[in-house]
Amino acid sequence: MGKRFACLLSLFLSMAMVTASQNVVPLSSPLYEDMELLYLLKGKSIPSGGKPWTDNQASLYLKRIAADSLKGPEAALYDEIVSELDRQKRWDVPGGFTFGVWMDLSAEMYSHTNSTDFHAYTDWTYRFTDRKPLARLRMNFTVDPFFSTYCDLQYGYGLYTSEDTLTKYDGSHVIGALVPSEDKTKYSDLVLVDGSSVQKLYTQNFSNNLILKSRDFDFQWPKRAILSLGGSNWNFNFGRDRLDWGNSHIGNMVLDDHADFHDYARFVTFSPYFTYEALSIFPDWGYQYQQDSRTFRVFMLHRLEFRPAEKVTFTLSENVMYKDSVFQLQYLNPSFLYHNLNVRDKFNAIAYVDASYAFLPGWNLYGQFALDQAVAPNEDKDAESNAWGGLGGIEWIGVCGKGILRTALEGAFTLPCMYRRDGIDFIYSRRYAGLNDSQGGSWNAQLFDYFGFPYGGDAVVVKWDSKWKVPQKGSLSMAVTLLLHGPMDMYVDVVGSSGLTSYGTTMFKGGSVDASLFVTFCGCYQLPKVNFLESWGVYGEAAFIEKTHYDATTKTSSDWRNDLQLTIGITTTI
Repeated sequence: MGKRFACLLSLFLSMAMVTASQNVVPLSSPLYEDMELLYLLKGKSIPSGGKPWTDNQASLYLKRIAADSLKGPEAALYDEIVSELDRQKRWDVPGGFTFGVWMDLSAEMYSHTNSTDFHAYTDWTYRFTDRKPLARLRMNFTVDPFFSTYCDLQYGYGLYTSEDTLTKYDGSHVIGALVPSEDKTKYSDLVLVDGSSVQKLYTQNFSNNLILKSRDFDFQWPKRAILSLGGSNWNFNFGRDRLDWGNSHIGNMVLDDHADFHDYARFVTFSPYFTYEALSIFPDWGYQYQQDSRTFRVFMLHRLEFRPAEKVTFTLSENVMYKDSVFQLQYLNPSFLYHNLNVRDKFNAIAYVDASYAFLPGWNLYGQFALDQAVAPNEDKDAESNAWGGLGGIEWIGVCGKGILRTALEGAFTLPCMYRRDGIDFIYSRRYAGLNDSQGGSWNAQLFDYFGFPYGGDAVVVKWDSKWKVPQKGSLSMAVTLLLHGPMDMYVDVVGSSGLTSYGTTMFKGGSVDASLFVTFCGCYQLPKVNFLESWGVYGEAAFIEKTHYDATTKTSSDWRNDLQLTIGITTTI
């Protein structure tokens, strides 16, 4: 009887997967974590580190897991993945048309003990990209099996509010290569949202996401808007969404999901043993209106991912930032060797290697290496600074009671000039519209951030985290992170007298180190299903942060600061 039921279940699930479509699964979905857990539990390396996936792509990966071999929490993981695939649609119409409309309602409360020293969104572990809007309307329309489009509308707090004291750029420093030293005076009206900003929502001892002033709401929406076309083994989508390359627990080196979205065009073709991706990201360049000449940038990436054996996944990627004032189509060939686009004032390249090795069932060894700049043996070694970074980790996954336990230890570091160059770098700017009285009613403020590793260069990070998950029920997790950061950031000028990046490769130059310790505990629980609700649940996070500055010349620590941060929330989908 049991075998017959397993066969019928497998048949039903396989039939459901045949109807899978070009829907793009959001990175917030538990599907990605579930698929990785399931693969590693069965002794297989991760299916693909290039995310997000489409329904078709996820279904292909799921077919490689024999459903009748699963039991207990493993079977529950499988069921949760299938449920997530089904959740991308809601109503079927004869002729292959399906559509879905959902309303997400969330109430969150925040509290912390040190509003003086921790006063910006960058000071919180539960950051702007984590905080949920009060309401979000999601709409998805699909014509199977080749077409899907998605858009969301939301009402919630923006990156900054009308009562924040934002940072007025004073021309005293650079901002990467986006505001170089020779152009600093051209940006005297630039308003920044950064770690120096004093933001009301992050300074109050008690706050929430129940937005009462419409002038404070997030004008930067939709956060996700996607047009997706494809077949059984390929997809092209033009959209706005979060992107992620890799499975790091600290932050991925070339493309990381700490950004709330990117605007892009993306082509992916995939099979069980090979995935090819060509991606072009179009960063905002709106702040440059003050310059006489208009230029644009395109971050062009291509990625080849191989699975030569069940236990091994490795990736090669070569990518360039393209800057120009005239759009030249010949540079957009994704099969070209980007490093041969050797026009220095138009291109800056970054190479990337990613590997994952499931050497035993439940065990995974992984690492990444990104090469931004290297001086060849026949070049002047003092002309330009080497810039590269890497990370490595080991994780264990196993069944623990009614759930799955995952624990990982990872370390990462980046040289000081990582992501930096004199003319073209890997920092993006994004305009956030809003109203702010402290800046004279300014409509625009700029956020500058890294495409890849969220801590930038001159950083050493060690993280240990563990998570116990009961599929379709909830999870408990904890993490301990130690961050050491030197004086190099995106506001330090790296350009020497030669006009090249000549800061050097010395970590923590001058013995100056900012040290931070983060300890976080998180939990979530899916409440019992109610007929008129698709889902609802509660969640929370408690974080302790300790920061100090260490001076190696005097061997003393100063500027000690700490904060206890609490977040609780309830969310429901109608």
